[in-house]
Amino acid sequence: MDKKVKQIKSGFVNAMHFFIAVLVIVIVIAAIMITVYIPSVTSVLEEHVQGEVCNAAISNAAATEAYFNGNAEKLKGFSARFNGVDMNSEDSIRNACIEIAAASGFRHVGLATVNGVTISSTGLTENTSHRAFVKEGFAGKPTHYANVSCDFDNKLSDMYSVPVRDREGNIIGVLTGDSTPFSFTEVKMLGIDGDTDCFFIFDKNGSVVYTSAGNKADIKLGDNIVTRIDDENTANEIGYFLNSTLDDMYKPIKINGVEYLSCFVDMPESQWNFAAIIPSQDVYSSFGSMITFTVLAIVLMVLLMAASVIAVTVKISSVSSQLQVMLNDALTAYYTDELTGHGNVAVFREKYPVSMKNTAAGHAMISLDVDGFKAVNDLFGYEGGNEVIKKLAGVIKRNIGKNDYFARKGGDLFYIMKEFSDKSEIDDLANRIISDAEYQVPDIKLNLSIGIYIIENPNINSRVAADRADMARDTVKNTKQSRFAFFDASMLEQLRREKRIEDIMEDSLALGEFIVYLQPKYALGESNDVVGAEALVRWLHDGKLIPPGDFIPVFEKNGFVTRIDYYMFEEVCKLQKKYISMGIKPKIISVNMSRVHINKTHFVADLADICDKYGVSTKYLEIEITESAAYENPIKLYEIFKEIKSYGFHVSIDDFGSGYSSLNMLKDLPVDVLKIDRSFLTKNADEHENASLIIGCVVSLASSLSIHTICEGIETKEQAVLLTKLGCNMAQGFFFARPMPVPEFEKLAYGISA
Repeated sequence: MDKKVKQIKSGFVNAMHFFIAVLVIVIVIAAIMITVYIPSVTSVLEEHVQGEVCNAAISNAAATEAYFNGNAEKLKGFSARFNGVDMNSEDSIRNACIEIAAASGFRHVGLATVNGVTISSTGLTENTSHRAFVKEGFAGKPTHYANVSCDFDNKLSDMYSVPVRDREGNIIGVLTGDSTPFSFTEVKMLGIDGDTDCFFIFDKNGSVVYTSAGNKADIKLGDNIVTRIDDENTANEIGYFLNSTLDDMYKPIKINGVEYLSCFVDMPESQWNFAAIIPSQDVYSSFGSMITFTVLAIVLMVLLMAASVIAVTVKISSVSSQLQVMLNDALTAYYTDELTGHGNVAVFREKYPVSMKNTAAGHAMISLDVDGFKAVNDLFGYEGGNEVIKKLAGVIKRNIGKNDYFARKGGDLFYIMKEFSDKSEIDDLANRIISDAEYQVPDIKLNLSIGIYIIENPNINSRVAADRADMARDTVKNTKQSRFAFFDASMLEQLRREKRIEDIMEDSLALGEFIVYLQPKYALGESNDVVGAEALVRWLHDGKLIPPGDFIPVFEKNGFVTRIDYYMFEEVCKLQKKYISMGIKPKIISVNMSRVHINKTHFVADLADICDKYGVSTKYLEIEITESAAYENPIKLYEIFKEIKSYGFHVSIDDFGSGYSSLNMLKDLPVDVLKIDRSFLTKNADEHENASLIIGCVVSLASSLSIHTICEGIETKEQAVLLTKLGCNMAQGFFFARPMPVPEFEKLAYGISA
């Protein structure tokens, strides 16, 4: 019995020793897990927190700027109300202001007249000539000022102002509207972990313009964020950002010894900066709970192991495996482009500074996209377009080197980081990608535009490098073939030229510096009479003509081209009215219209209204739209052409033959005139047999559809003779006449002497 008891006791002791040993091992393992796991979780969480803060700031900045823009556009829309108001009658002006205030939702609406006196919907008048928003309005600039003392009730208000122009484009007053100061509750805000009381708007100097209700950073209206930050270097960085063109900046900061997480976002249209500033402890409070929970869970596992070694071991293994899978999945999702399955922009940004440390090799940033990718989606559908993007990603992956990497920024835009020892390696890569893309996507011709920036300064950030690659890419876009180009300093100078043009374009339009030139159209045949003209815009600034090639592309890019189109159309209507009043039957003048108009609802009706304004029949005007616009949206263009014809205008397709589906398009579009693209002609057109055959076929087909034809760019007598022989109806070009000022055209076409 004693022996048996001793055996049992010995068994218990051995078991106890075993469990103690297991417990010690588990504690050691637990300690290792705590020291390794917690920093890992911390790192991942920090990235998550940064993403949440930045996403909230970027989203809310966009929503807030949209709110401001909406108020400004609303006021701008009412400015036309004064075109029908007697500007010499104070009562008429006040009644208009009262109507606008009731319809717009502004507290007060006023019109500052040219003498500086504002007539208000309140029934009061006030001399506001000293007000900045009035001065800027008379300078042609819409404004939005925050926390302005209202001239009529001295309450703090948000003040909006827009210039009021008469039908001739002259500024006749400034329309002002004030509202209660903006509150972040007026827009739907994306919170940070549910918190929406941590948002601010600063001006370029760092002064607070608006603050959310909670204001956890205790930064008040008028405070300067730069001076409130403890660390001078951090303050300087933020001060620099506020006056830069960068989109956003994430930065931990300290104010009065308290740590905050901040993200600043540029609001370019408002000239302000949006910011999320939230105490670090608020954001990371859940992190502390996670750490505590993790430690308690490990301790609990130790106790469970003491009770059941097998169960605890299995549990630990199971939990560890699940956590590892979750982390792997999260990291994979974070660093992977969902569409292509390759690395995304996050990977690209992390690898970039590492690459820049390798100064022994050269590096190039490459920007690549597909010209007119919408055509791919139209042809293959959305899913088919995605397949093309995936194939293109595969092409890039297959052709880059082992030290190279790439990412898709969005849509069909890719960036490639290329390491090279000789510049020829870059040329070779671009050519391989172009060739391989043609092979991999044989069903449609992909025209790739590739821009390359050789990185000479390793300290330059990835965004600047990408922007410069984009500049180079833009120089080869829309060339109807795959091409690549290298960035050079002249492209920066081009940007500066474009900025100078944008700075003066509004004032130049108001001053009437854009003038009409007319290029005559001649009938082909025995008479060679002038049968019409094409209106072409010229810009006379400071006594010098600015070439159209310098400003038209800029206007097309920023949308100002639509204003120029309407302006030119109205100037042509004035000319036609003049000829009618002189008893002369006007010749048809064609006016070019940008493709941007196609998606505007009242585009054609607006043109008809201009004709009615001057009492000019629409039959004396021709609307000219390029074939490339037709290819981009043929269904919409068909509707536009039908509407143009319904108002009695003539309609023509410019640059016919330069696009894709020209002949197929003809059978559907109601067209009066085809303007055959000059690319079919050579200096000695009669020697170019293929060109003759093509032009002949187009002319014959157009004639069978009762469509007239005109060929542009005629420079030689041989070309004119050939076109006459082929049956082309009309021609224009330097052989006949260059674009000329209106008086010269009037003398040529009507015999009118100056």
